Amino acid sequence: MRFFRSSKRRMHGFNAKLPPPPASLQSSTGPKETTIVYTGGALCVTLQRSKSRFLEKEGPTRLVWTKDQRLGLTFIEIPQGGVAVKDVPGMRCDVSPGQELIRVNKVSVIGKSFQEVMQLLQSAQSPCVLDFSPPPSPIVVSEVLGPARLLGVRKGMVLRSVDGSSMIGANLPDVGIALHGASESSPVRLTFTSYENVVHLRNRSSSLAESPQNSRATFRNTLGIGAVIAVLSL
Repeated sequence: MRFFRSSKRRMHGFNAKLPPPPASLQSSTGPKETTIVYTGGALCVTLQRSKSRFLEKEGPTRLVWTKDQRLGLTFIEIPQGGVAVKDVPGMRCDVSPGQELIRVNKVSVIGKSFQEVMQLLQSAQSPCVLDFSPPPSPIVVSEVLGPARLLGVRKGMVLRSVDGSSMIGANLPDVGIALHGASESSPVRLTFTSYENVVHLRNRSSSLAESPQNSRATFRNTLGIGAVIAVLSL
């Protein structure tokens, strides 16, 4: 394993009741977040997809989009109809790849074509309320060997990003692709954070918008299907 340089920063929590990480993946005492630089070789970290389909106890994600600002999400068309998030800017923590757009201003878009959804987004009044299915379960650390542990990686941590691109909701093959080709001349930065931090960030983001009430929508797991159709830059 060839790691060099690591950065750690503690993140303050918020006073909210949080779902615990899966019991088998509880973190031991350690940093709340750490970034390591991978330059190839053995990763010394075993990753797995959390067993739960979605982040535990999470409901739909609601965003309030002021249309004088760029939304910046990349969507894919789902084969059976509807659209899901394919990619998000690195600075966003309120929505994840794999979440399906289910409502625009309380109008259901489940099963609609990509073109229909884009037209609805373009014509919707501002501010535009977007509802997404619950975020997919994250990729978590299930085992850590000595070298990675010395750099602050702990069992139960979530792989938050690779080179600034969100890995929340990504597939394990996506991680492999992101790490492929890492070398001394082309290092890759991996940021790991605590399970609680992922939920804290979402709680803070969702507190800025009206929470959906009495939602009983049926959500579909859409991660990794379809092709990238367009980047929404309205």
